[in-house]
Amino acid sequence: MSPILKPTLLISLFINLSLYSLNAAYAAPSPVPLLVEQCLRLPSIELGVAFANTHSNTPETTLAQQALVFEQQTIGLNNINDRLNYYRRFNLPSAERQGLLQCQLHLADTVSQLLNQTEFSKLTHALAQGNAEQILLSQQLTLLLQQHWPAEDKAKLYTAQASVGQGLSSQQFNLAFNNNQCEPEAPQAKNSVLSEEDNQNGEVKNTKFSNTIASYLLTQENVTCRQNVWQAYQARAKETNQLALQRIAQQRQHAAVTRGFADYTDLVLSTQQLSSVESVKAFLDSQTQNLNIAPWDIGRNLSQLALIKRPTLQTAELLHQSFIYLQKFGLQFETIATALTEASLNQPYIVRVYHQQRLLGEIYVAYHAQSQQSHHQTLRQSVLGQQFGQQALDLKPELSNDKDIEQLSESIAEAVTSLAKSSHFYLNNSMGQSQDSHFVASLWLAKILRQQVFSQFEPTYIHEREILAKAYAKQLKVFRAKVAVNFYQRQDAQIYPNLDAEFNASFGQEWPHREDYQYSFNAIANEGPLYYQSLWQASLAQLIYQTTLKNSDKLRLFNILVINEASLSLSEQLTDTIGAPVDSVSLIQRIAQLTELSETE
Repeated sequence: MSPILKPTLLISLFINLSLYSLNAAYAAPSPVPLLVEQCLRLPSIELGVAFANTHSNTPETTLAQQALVFEQQTIGLNNINDRLNYYRRFNLPSAERQGLLQCQLHLADTVSQLLNQTEFSKLTHALAQGNAEQILLSQQLTLLLQQHWPAEDKAKLYTAQASVGQGLSSQQFNLAFNNNQCEPEAPQAKNSVLSEEDNQNGEVKNTKFSNTIASYLLTQENVTCRQNVWQAYQARAKETNQLALQRIAQQRQHAAVTRGFADYTDLVLSTQQLSSVESVKAFLDSQTQNLNIAPWDIGRNLSQLALIKRPTLQTAELLHQSFIYLQKFGLQFETIATALTEASLNQPYIVRVYHQQRLLGEIYVAYHAQSQQSHHQTLRQSVLGQQFGQQALDLKPELSNDKDIEQLSESIAEAVTSLAKSSHFYLNNSMGQSQDSHFVASLWLAKILRQQVFSQFEPTYIHEREILAKAYAKQLKVFRAKVAVNFYQRQDAQIYPNLDAEFNASFGQEWPHREDYQYSFNAIANEGPLYYQSLWQASLAQLIYQTTLKNSDKLRLFNILVINEASLSLSEQLTDTIGAPVDSVSLIQRIAQLTELSETE
């Protein structure tokens, strides 16, 4: 079996890295070299040998025993991968980044070798005939096989995706102004990265002002100029990204056809809760709301709304209040005393989490004064009967706006739900039942925390400015989700044949250059047709929250939606909590009704 770090060592690694990232003056040693060393020592996984060893000890090897052997063989690899993902977020020295890259490549090779084994495919098919928990594991393994590409093809895909990201993040671009009225004002030109240059005919000026796009849109009085500049900015990476995005689409289309699907959109939706493009369209259409504000005007509209000065909230106090409230769900939280917690409230510390007296695992809490946001990361996934979980909360010490509160409540909820999942298999707990439903339970819990712990701050933090900003962000995501679904469909089968009309439906304005739409956002190369899923999960979580708001049995809700010891399907969970009907058509209708009510309030 692959080696696994002991809990005490993991605690040390977390504290060391927290200190290491907070302040070099602590001179705490980096845990990364040790992690890389352990990663590179991971042996290959030979299921045939492992099954044979089990068979020699137990002549009649059952499906349950084979599933257990698989879990034991792969859990070390999964643990290493979780910690790898955690440490990659930090600004590490070049040598350590290179070490993590070597680890990532080693893990990829190990997984690829595993997926190519005959025993893996046989186990996947056998589990599909097992109990509910085994059937879900079979679905996870099937998804891994579906996503598995030859190493050369995968390298080409990653290279193309990286190229798209770099093209959009690059600030090396120029905008040409044919109309003198549209030229940026002198202060903006002065602040530009490059100075103005006359072109050959002297009529068009190329101005490098990538750092002042937002200020340009705020100060430019001419709406046509604003529109042209915004649209040009959206297409800034078209020339550099066109070939890369085309390669991604071709590779994914080939993979879909090879697996018997008409196109890549059909392939990826086949394993989702919204399993057809018609369902995704019905949902996105139900969420389309005409703001009658163009993207190039949103900044000016927001600037005209009052900017309210808000009080600063202490994260540590709100975290403590959240832990107290979560006791209603059968949870208990025990702070583990360390020398660091004695010194300062904002030093890293550990919270041990129980549910109805059963130890779930630990949350490692760290505060980062320089951090722009609070977030959660899995260090080790809970697996019933195998290991306790370990979650990290990296938090801003103070909260100053609505977004801060939202991030904190969601981070707490994600950490708790990750610890509480009770499958005997790592993949069931870490991947969920589908990509478009995995975070529904944590988003539901976050909404409850938001209402119970942070509700007193809403009059202070939620004003017209924030409401409009959220509405705009949602409509931009709705429109881009439509673009992403369309992009990976066959051209003769596109569900949105008139995307320019969809832009108008959200913003009440025209963006005639439909050929530029797909070059304006990075997610089209990564999430692709699944870009809708964050909207869907948030909407479904809101439906569960509103429908169960008056349900006083919080423990039962938590047991069904989060613990899920019986391995209920999502449909069964929803039926038990919000009642039938829970098919996708009915859920979309119920969500649409809820959305209409909230918009009229």
